[in-house]
Amino acid sequence: MKRSDIGNLAAVLSAGTVLAVLATICSNVPVPADAADSAETIPADADHLFAYLQAGKYKAFAAQESDRHPSAGPHTKVGNDVRVFMNAALAQSLESAAEQHPAGAGVVKEMFNQEGKVRGWAVAIKTQADSQDGEGWYWYEVKSTTDNSRPVAAANGVKLCTGCHVLGQDFVLSAFPLN
Repeated sequence: MKRSDIGNLAAVLSAGTVLAVLATICSNVPVPADAADSAETIPADADHLFAYLQAGKYKAFAAQESDRHPSAGPHTKVGNDVRVFMNAALAQSLESAAEQHPAGAGVVKEMFNQEGKVRGWAVAIKTQADSQDGEGWYWYEVKSTTDNSRPVAAANGVKLCTGCHVLGQDFVLSAFPLN
């Protein structure tokens, strides 16, 4: 493959990570400054994801609930609120009523404490085209905003997560459109 072919391929691709890899392979390929750090691309590994969440990058998603509300699920203690944010890939997929969401689709749920402060996050990221009974989703939950050393979940196919989320639209339980 010639350098010009790589440049043409990079111009077509939109995934920031792929562009960053291409830039490493070929230093003459221009990469948008924000491509690797795009808020729409939710990292699917615990350390990078925790930093992404701490930075609040998901708050740039167009699809987000207007305010927090009591959780309908097990992610918080009774009486504690949550707020949901969906990236464009997931929002578009839900809007089109797709049977399977695309790889890269993701949702972030802020979990609040009794004082109304964010105390952690629950995240689901589709990592493969096929959901494979939840194995195609990266599940993450942490009950701290300062310490990532003991997440409740941080892997693909976590049974604790898939057991409930199997009831959703391709493992997504949040009602759409978001309120």
